[in-house]
Parts: sequence; structure tokens; C-alpha cells
Amino acid sequence: MYFPPLLKGLASRGLRAADALLLLAATLLAATAAHAFQAPAAGDLGYDIYDIVVNQGVKGPLGFVGGVAAFLFGVSRLFSNIMVGIPTIVAAVCLIRADTILQTFGMMT
Repeated sequence: MYFPPLLKGLASRGLRAADALLLLAATLLAATAAHAFQAPAAGDLGYDIYDIVVNQGVKGPLGFVGGVAAFLFGVSRLFSNIMVGIPTIVAAVCLIRADTILQTFGMMT
């Protein structure tokens, strides 16, 4: 019996082609449209928490200092353990640029 390349891995695990196609169809039918995150306006429920965590924390001086500290830690770990250094540097850059990343995800809808 011929299996397309996508289904070969599933067939080797004992999954029949009909089961794999049913799984693929169910996954496609269950997929929904993406929704952008919208920041709460002043006075909305949860605005105070959002303001403290995001505006004053992540996008404020605390987030910047944390991002720079994580970046420097990642650079110092880069020479001794590259598997710790690279993800730390990536996470630090994501922390520093968190507001831009959030806006980019919002533009996907």
C-alpha cells in the first residue's frame, strides 16, 4: 500500500491511512481564525494589572534592565555552554522588544 510522505511516519507507528486522514480533517475543521490581543482601556476590568505588569514592568525600566542583564548572562554563558547561552540571548531580545512583538502578533488577523 502506498503512503504519501506525510503519512509514512504515522503509518510506521501503526496508524492506518484512514485514521491519519480523519485526524488531519478533524484538525483542519477545528482550526479557527486568529484574534488579535487588544490592550484594555483605562477603567476596564484588569487594566490596573495590565498597566503594572506590561506598561511599567515589561515595557518599562524593569523590563529593559532585566533584558540587558539576561543578555549579558547569555553572552557570558555562550563561551562555556552554548546550549544555555543562545536561548538566553534570544529570550533577552524578546523581553527587550516585547511591545513590538505583541504588535506584530496583533497584525496577523
